[in-house]
Amino acid sequence: MEFKIYAPVDCDVKPIEECTDKIFAQKLLGEGLCIIPKNSDFYSPLEEGKVSLIFETKHAFFMEYDEIKVLMHIGMDTVGLQGKPFDVKVIEKEKVSLNSKIVGVNLKFIEKQNLSIETPIVFEQENIESIVVKKISKGFAKKGDLIGVFEIQKKELTPKINKKTGLKNLNSFKSKYVLAGEQFLKDVGESNFSQVYNCMTRLRFTVIDKQKVKEAEIKKNELVRGIIWNGNELQIVIGGEVYKVKDEITNIQNGVYGQSHSEKKEIQKPPLAKTLMSIVTGIMVPQIPMLMAVGLFAAMQAMLVQFGVLQAVNEGSNPGNVDLISGLFYIMSKVGLNMIGVMFCYSTVKYFKGNTILAILVGLTLTSRFLFQGIPTPIEEAGFGDWVAGVKGTGWLIFKIGDYPILVKAYEGSVLPFIASGILIVLLDKWIKTWMPSVIDIIFRGFIIYALTILPVLFILGPILSFVEMGASKVAVALENPKLFGLGVALFTFLWTPLVLTGIHGAIIMSILVSTIMQNPVVPSVLVGAVAIAAFAQVGAALGVALITKNSQLRSFSWGAIIAGLFGVTEPIIYGINLPKGKPFVAGCIAAAFGGFMAGILKLEVVFPAGMGIFGFSGMETITKQMLYILDWIITIAIAAGLTILIYSEKWDEFKYTKLKLKKLNKILTNVLVEQGLSKEQIKEQIESIENKYLNELKTNKESFDKYFKYIIKKNKLEDKISKLSNLEEKNKKRLFAKAEKMISKQDKYSIEKINDSIQKSNDYNLSTQINKVENELIQLVKENQEMSNTFEICIEKLTKNYKNVIKELTKLSNYKEVEMFEPLFFNGLNSIKINFGIYDQQNYGLTKSQKKDYKKMIKNNGGN
Repeated sequence: MEFKIYAPVDCDVKPIEECTDKIFAQKLLGEGLCIIPKNSDFYSPLEEGKVSLIFETKHAFFMEYDEIKVLMHIGMDTVGLQGKPFDVKVIEKEKVSLNSKIVGVNLKFIEKQNLSIETPIVFEQENIESIVVKKISKGFAKKGDLIGVFEIQKKELTPKINKKTGLKNLNSFKSKYVLAGEQFLKDVGESNFSQVYNCMTRLRFTVIDKQKVKEAEIKKNELVRGIIWNGNELQIVIGGEVYKVKDEITNIQNGVYGQSHSEKKEIQKPPLAKTLMSIVTGIMVPQIPMLMAVGLFAAMQAMLVQFGVLQAVNEGSNPGNVDLISGLFYIMSKVGLNMIGVMFCYSTVKYFKGNTILAILVGLTLTSRFLFQGIPTPIEEAGFGDWVAGVKGTGWLIFKIGDYPILVKAYEGSVLPFIASGILIVLLDKWIKTWMPSVIDIIFRGFIIYALTILPVLFILGPILSFVEMGASKVAVALENPKLFGLGVALFTFLWTPLVLTGIHGAIIMSILVSTIMQNPVVPSVLVGAVAIAAFAQVGAALGVALITKNSQLRSFSWGAIIAGLFGVTEPIIYGINLPKGKPFVAGCIAAAFGGFMAGILKLEVVFPAGMGIFGFSGMETITKQMLYILDWIITIAIAAGLTILIYSEKWDEFKYTKLKLKKLNKILTNVLVEQGLSKEQIKEQIESIENKYLNELKTNKESFDKYFKYIIKKNKLEDKISKLSNLEEKNKKRLFAKAEKMISKQDKYSIEKINDSIQKSNDYNLSTQINKVENELIQLVKENQEMSNTFEICIEKLTKNYKNVIKELTKLSNYKEVEMFEPLFFNGLNSIKINFGIYDQQNYGLTKSQKKDYKKMIKNNGGN
């Protein structure tokens, strides 16, 4: 094919070999030509095409036509100018022609830095088999003149026919997530990070040497929306597809990733709060797909049992006593939740880079069926080491308090013992490695870790939790006392979900069931039904998040988790939404208290076991109470959703947030300045005169923040549409490719025509029409808001300088250097939008532990507050 290059600007033209830069002159970056621009406005060098990539430093552009990419590199070594002389007029994926202005360039600024303004225009070799220069118009050319003609032979992409078999060639297919994983490992450095994990939107590498990371290359990947550094943690912003990339990285590493000790460097540690949040995220997030899977199965099983499609399997009975399908559904709905501790133990050890095989062994031991079997001794007669079994626990007796046994037992459905076990495994492993000779290490290290983990958990942590369980269950039963007028039930429902996190809720509810609806005659209980109210409160909080969030990935996950929650399975909601977000969890607990109070006042008593979730009403004796119970659920859900909408905000008002959070700093400054002899009136006046300048600017720019927020929401929705279409394309492409491969491998079963048809479908399939349509909408949206977006960024830059000046002035006023610790407060307030959409992380601020100690000592010595 003949490919033409046109002058993007009035210029002098010369062959690429005459370029002063040797890399370009030797054609290491491709064939092409070189120009010396005469004015500042650069247009497209292609008659038609699109902008495929704009370098972050704005000095270079890739333009593309018919899968052939052309690089226009303005100036030599201009990457170091960080975009200052460049005013970009286009965006990536925008269609361009000879009349499309690409960038305005301050050529004099470049020359003042003693840099060349030579501009190579070269071809990227990716899709080119061969290239021949047919014509280069040397000398002066005006903008739009034809300056180069090249004969290009593209790499063969259309399938040829194999002469021996008569089959078309099947184009190779590799998932974009695999390609991204390979690239990130290469550009970060396979031995240049200590761990990699993901949150909801970001791939996170704990990097050893930041200098080795190829940021520019990472940003070129189509999945990457940006990169952020938090100390030595590299955060690659991808969006909802991030877990797929992380899975492929794990596959690439194949579980045998190791790190050379010689390459280790001291890693800058982030604040404790961020470290803890990273740990929680690293342990919790991998559990979400499992929780969703078993949650949906549990919901389906409960519904099918209620409608009589499946037989019910009572707790503790044998699933083998029912039909095959009913038994399988029961098993699939229970195993994941009952053995959730195994997954948490594994995830904890994996996060801390420990021995995951030992983690599984420990987890399985602590949930072992062997801990549920034996011929029981009556609790009244049992002594140390006797096997006892009952609703208050099953296992070997250590000792008892009254009729309450303290046991060596299994921990099905618990979480905390397994996280503790995981941490113990990692610590023991590291400790033993420091002293055990390598000759016997392989024999004894695992044995010692296993023993020193299981025994303390069974004999120390277990009994401690048993004491807690015993006390909590007795308190819970006392809460139903009618004299408390529903307040006891309210307190119970308020505390129920936090108790679920500890794992002791099982013992509590069993104690309640035994003393109420399992008695003969039955003793009606409000607390049994109150458990469902607490669950529905968390459902309501998740509903509030789903309604208020502007994050489409979070919204989709929330709706899925809500469906499971309605059937009584709240783990996906608690661990995936409410607990990580904080305020929704609190809102759910508060709403649960309201629901519990209503249940107590109305005496909504359960009289016999009922279904989970929305089928819980069947445990009520009368239609009236069933209807009141359902009404209580609805009100609880509404209160939780309403409270969440009121107190939870992904994007806070920049002015109000900053003003509110400054109160903490101002209190400290007041005490510091009082010590220096100033009156509180003087202090207030001086502090406000410094801070109000900035606060007033925030208030003045509210319209700018609001406009940008509306724009970013629209942009996010379009990006999400593109992501979903790309995922669909990937999924279908993978299916068609697998089908074609299978048919090729079984040629004796299919005709040549059918196989070729399958190959052709695989080779041709794409959703480019649909994707391009949405991309064009996105480009149009960005173009329409370009001026507003630039104004917003300038505003942010200006306000950032201003709040840094506020910090300096307050430091100077108080002579208290620790004021600098509150700078992130201003950052959070100013960057609310970008924090909301995951572009930035919210930063921690305030005095460190040692600074607080010094501050309190200073105030105490001077009689302060």
